[in-house]
Amino acid sequence: MSPIDSSALAQHIAAMSDEPLVEGDVPASVWMLVKSRDAEGDIVWGVRNAGEPFTSEELLGALSGFVESLKRDLASDWE
Repeated sequence: MSPIDSSALAQHIAAMSDEPLVEGDVPASVWMLVKSRDAEGDIVWGVRNAGEPFTSEELLGALSGFVESLKRDLASDWE
């Protein structure tokens, strides 16, 4: 596999996000959850990634932290 150009990855992140990377940060990887509509108009979900592969441990750790953050955010709506 050929290496991903980190500046191209940073440009893609900036183009697809309301929150660009901190100036000076150099992206190594990106993992995306993609919600889209199929040809019949049904919602479908997919995952895409680019850059250096994530290890299973890295991905599980990042997703677990994100899930906990979402739980706190949702719970605060009930307080």
